[in-house]
Amino acid sequence: MRRFLAIVAFLAGGIATEMAHPVQCELINASRMLVKRRKG
Repeated sequence: MRRFLAIVAFLAGGIATEMAHPVQCELINASRMLVKRRKG
């Protein structure tokens, strides 16, 4: 039960962050893609 609540809290936090700072999240995803390309 604690694990389920932790997952729900994590997802809710991620959604709230997306709603508050959508541009930041897009930049983070873009930087991750660049790192993956450099490794590959």
